[in-house]
Amino acid sequence: MTLEKNFEQFRLIIKTLVSLTKILISSNFFLKKPYTLKSDIYILGNGPSLNKTLDLYRDQLKISTLMCVNGFSQTKEFIVLKPKYFIINAPEFYTNTTDSNSKIREKTLSSLIGKTTWNLILFLPADSKKNKEFIQRIKKNNFIEIYYFNKTPVDGLNLINSFLYAKGLGSPRPHNVLISGILQAINVGFNNIYLLGADHSWLPLISVNQLNETLINQKHFYDLNTSKPKTMHKGGHGKRKLHEVLEKFYFSFRSYHQLQEFASKSKTSIINLTENSFIDAFKKIKSEDHFG
Repeated sequence: MTLEKNFEQFRLIIKTLVSLTKILISSNFFLKKPYTLKSDIYILGNGPSLNKTLDLYRDQLKISTLMCVNGFSQTKEFIVLKPKYFIINAPEFYTNTTDSNSKIREKTLSSLIGKTTWNLILFLPADSKKNKEFIQRIKKNNFIEIYYFNKTPVDGLNLINSFLYAKGLGSPRPHNVLISGILQAINVGFNNIYLLGADHSWLPLISVNQLNETLINQKHFYDLNTSKPKTMHKGGHGKRKLHEVLEKFYFSFRSYHQLQEFASKSKTSIINLTENSFIDAFKKIKSEDHFG
């Protein structure tokens, strides 16, 4: 048993050293971050359950501090709720990758830039600065203020991981935009983070067709009746096979547990208000009990 523990400790140390090397190579050490005087933030994922949530609690959310993600800017709710924060973390948005979701990403950007008529803080990955055309396009809207974050994935010793998260130098593997959103909300200084529309209920929606292509129907609240099963691409480098899809989900769900551990150390409470959410890392409260 002692030998196993020693081997595990050695393995974590090696992972930490690899992570620190990644930080030195990939992370930006001079990024500014916004701060807040408010205690609570609601992060709206785009899961199917958000339809019901908005129907019931739209008025409460309109007067709350909100962070929205990805395709939310395409919806009519974007200009109704006027979120204070918005986050994008997929490299496909700023690397000109062409795949089946290209049109969706373009619509997301066009809507974000064209519809925002209030002060909005936009979080973008630090490496997006390399695409000057992409950044200048966003900066044409003077209401949008950009803050950059490092999405360099780190692993290894928990103490070192938490230090890197707090300094904004690294992240749990950011395979889902919600992971990046939660980390930014912690580091901005919110005491209570509430999650809505964080269904993450994709597992029953995976299938494999006769061509051995792995398909997944990633439904959102805004395309619940039109969404169709699609292959999952890996950054423009082909289609993910079943084991690669499951691996991506594994890292995503593990990242939430890492965020929960970091949140506890940061004295931050993360509450999942999403009905039937698959995320098992955060305390769950029924939305009706929270909103009253």
